[in-house]
Amino acid sequence: MTSLTARPPVLVRSYAWLDAHARQVALAAVALSLLLAGGYALVLGDTLRYLDERVYVQLAGSLASGAGYSADGVQATAYRPPGYPFLLTPVHGLTGGDVLAMRFVGVLALAGCVWFGYRVGRRLFAAPAGALAAVVLACYPLLTYTATALYPQVPGLFLLLVTIDCGMSAVETRGGRRVADVVVAGLAGGLLVLTVPNFALSVVLVPVWMAWKRRGAWGAAAAVVALAVAVPGAWCVRNAVALHAFVPVSTNDGINLLLGNSEHTTAGSGTEVDISRYEQYAKDHHLDEVGINRYFSDSAVDWITEHPGDAAVLYGEKLANTFSFSSDMATSGQGGRTADLVLALTYYPVLLLAVLRVGLARRWPLSRTETLLAVLVVLNFLLQAVFFTRLRFRVPLDGLTVLLAASVVVRFARGSRGA
Repeated sequence: MTSLTARPPVLVRSYAWLDAHARQVALAAVALSLLLAGGYALVLGDTLRYLDERVYVQLAGSLASGAGYSADGVQATAYRPPGYPFLLTPVHGLTGGDVLAMRFVGVLALAGCVWFGYRVGRRLFAAPAGALAAVVLACYPLLTYTATALYPQVPGLFLLLVTIDCGMSAVETRGGRRVADVVVAGLAGGLLVLTVPNFALSVVLVPVWMAWKRRGAWGAAAAVVALAVAVPGAWCVRNAVALHAFVPVSTNDGINLLLGNSEHTTAGSGTEVDISRYEQYAKDHHLDEVGINRYFSDSAVDWITEHPGDAAVLYGEKLANTFSFSSDMATSGQGGRTADLVLALTYYPVLLLAVLRVGLARRWPLSRTETLLAVLVVLNFLLQAVFFTRLRFRVPLDGLTVLLAASVVVRFARGSRGA
């Protein structure tokens, strides 16, 4: 075993200092994230750059006005997952729909990601891992950019980290503290499902990890599952009443599946796919929102079934495209090649370090916490490629990847083989 004292003195002193001041460094990183993301939000102001942003503002405005979850204030909808509009609604109501104020929902969510990234990171190996992860998360350009856009991915990462941290804490605590951790983990997990539905399986894996970590945690794990199911369950009841159909979260999974699996889909086409013949069929047959969703989903499954070879190749190409540095901002005139270069230089070193951590599992066995994060990252990459890939969809996974990267850096710095 390599001892700490065998490391270069500067590295030894740096590690010792970070170990002693990890909490302070994490708090400074939170402040830094508020400064960077808050400053960028002020630069952006009230301008809405993307269609999705306008839709989320409309939904939040409808809720704030008492018109219910509706894009036009009249017709009930479940087309968009409701979690993010729920988060925007109080701000919309208090500020009269001020876009800049709503941007700060993402800014505060990013600050929360930095703090809970520290809390989860210190469980990976040591407190310095959490502190290092917090600093990287605070300075990570894609997180800052996405947090200031009216997108659900950064709030989704925050809810995911809260679910993981409180689930882990519930395994270690007793009494009232455990109850509080279980309640927060379950409710955060349920809201995460309503915000980014693709993470539903991830929410289930947290209580599975809890039961794996400690046999006596079965009760706490079951309570987390029950609470996490109750939140989208209540929304499901709303959909049954408003739409007269069983809709677990939203009615856009069909179009997302079709955009990712049809005759004109390519690895990087995203939403720019010609599905006009399917849209025309839905129009000609006067399908409602639920019917369109079912028809699009069935059409995608039919195409996959009829073209298994092409579908398999396309899936592999979409999976590879998940790791692309090409940015949404570039396609909208928000940075172009410079932005892509920044994204590449910040993402790929983090990705390589995370892969290195897993690759060194024989030398430094993965802790159960590291195993959970690695499984979540791989699983969600595989799930995302089922639909279509887009850079911002990867944002929550980048947060988990940063944690694994910080773990291996700190292990090298400490020179320890322990898990």
